[in-house]
Amino acid sequence: MPGYHDSFFKQIFSSKEHAVDFSKHILPLEITRNLDFTTFNLENVSYVDEQLAEHFSDMVYSCSYKHSSIQISILFEHKSFPDNNLPYRLLKYMIRMWEANIKQKKDFIPVVPIVLYHGKEKWKPGGFKTIFKNLPLELTSFVPDFKYIFIDLSNYSDTALKMHVFDSESLKISLLILKNIFYPEKLEPALKDLFALGKILFQEEKGLKFLEIIISYLYQATEIETGRIINAIEPVTRKGGEIAMTTAEKLRQEGLQKGLQKGLQKGLQEGSYNTYFTLIHNMKKNNLSDKDIARLINIDVDIVKKIINKEQVEIPLHLLDQEHGI
Repeated sequence: MPGYHDSFFKQIFSSKEHAVDFSKHILPLEITRNLDFTTFNLENVSYVDEQLAEHFSDMVYSCSYKHSSIQISILFEHKSFPDNNLPYRLLKYMIRMWEANIKQKKDFIPVVPIVLYHGKEKWKPGGFKTIFKNLPLELTSFVPDFKYIFIDLSNYSDTALKMHVFDSESLKISLLILKNIFYPEKLEPALKDLFALGKILFQEEKGLKFLEIIISYLYQATEIETGRIINAIEPVTRKGGEIAMTTAEKLRQEGLQKGLQKGLQKGLQEGSYNTYFTLIHNMKKNNLSDKDIARLINIDVDIVKKIINKEQVEIPLHLLDQEHGI
């Protein structure tokens, strides 16, 4: 489940328009009035290793600072659950970025971290010093500390997010969905009004692609029925209703194929010919083509056809070797 939230967050904040809009309204005035927002640029370098990836998304924008030769980096981070080690992880992330400055023989670039939280539990994380328990006063000066911007969406009313806080309609919709994603009983009846915010946006190709991202997230992160999502979107855009149906079918097929792959792998590891044949027939019953079945299990399509037609066939030995995956 958390992977759906991270993926949606990254898709939304990979948009420069969204990143600029969010930064303009969230960062302190003394910073925003000095930022040259026309220079906002999404960095294509990842500063996350495998260990850090368990806790962080990777969204960093660089931006020029007015009346100065320096640039700053703005780190966008997302949390859907409390993390008491957040300050430590932020510091570790920032050090990764400064290590890159050293390797590139560049001056150190200031980093402004922004953390967006939308979990169900109340959470108010502190600074880096707060992760030390019972820290004596005389030792505090030996512990590094830094500030970061922490935004808890639960502190904003839906009305404020719709009408007052941000400019972009697509960002408003995204944040409203993030805020209420863990409360489907509240989100579902609000979908019609929420989609209505993007009525003009959804008339364009760009808006329809954004709508597909939203619908996919709703399907994956909630149990709201397909029909109810379609009923909420069709009054705003009939094309959106079609997208809702095709997206649902696409995700259903992806889930089906993943399930069949897991079942097939188990059958191969058990070395069972009967299980193997059964799974291929099940794939065919679920409307997968012979070519798709052959691709999924890495065998010749002619063998697949023979199995489906119940002809005599020998399974390639490498498929019964546990060291070979699918």
